[in-house]
Amino acid sequence: MTICPNPLVREIYETKIVRDAHENEIPVWAHITEEHCNTLYSTVLDNRPRQCIEIGMSCGLSTLAILTALREIGEGGQLISIDPYQSTDRKGIGVANVRRGAFEQSHRLMEEPDYLALPRLLEQGLRVDLSYIDGWHTFDYVLLDFFYLDKLTRPGGIIAFNDCGWKSIHKVLKFVKTHRRYEELDVGLAPDYHGRNFLYTAARRYLDFRRNDRYFRKLEDWEPKNTTFYARF
Repeated sequence: MTICPNPLVREIYETKIVRDAHENEIPVWAHITEEHCNTLYSTVLDNRPRQCIEIGMSCGLSTLAILTALREIGEGGQLISIDPYQSTDRKGIGVANVRRGAFEQSHRLMEEPDYLALPRLLEQGLRVDLSYIDGWHTFDYVLLDFFYLDKLTRPGGIIAFNDCGWKSIHKVLKFVKTHRRYEELDVGLAPDYHGRNFLYTAARRYLDFRRNDRYFRKLEDWEPKNTTFYARF
């Protein structure tokens, strides 16, 4: 795993402080861990995607990790962030950090719900090489994100999930592994099965219920067979 060299990323993790567009200091919240940030940066660097999407932007740590790697690759890659709360609940901090890093030309914010933004991107014919899902964590929203990102992603592309210790996300991962053509990638994260006690930890290990980020590579485009069902009365 390569450490993300972006000085703003390092500053945020060290000080645990972020600044809004008016330079007001705010304690950092709702962010990915430093280990997951470095893993995301390394994965982008190693796989050299051109088009990336993230669901959920928050204070912009995942955003900066992706954009820093895209800049180092130097092939004109772009990141689309989908976050309907960036200007309200998130106080514009993620966008401010993109501006501080001078990443505006390779970044696009869609400040609307994922269930509106993703179908529009699909209709526009966008094809995606890497996605990072860290939005609303209920089963329906995570499955919806994966459903559309699967259709947007090129074969060989990668879809990553944050907060995999949530039961809702674990259910989606079971769907990914059994109903679509994906393989899980080893991105250097040691499996984390830690639970509230020994029994919970053992159960997590038995069910392969990991807490760390998980990455999956798409092997092929796949759709269910067109089967017609006839009602019988």
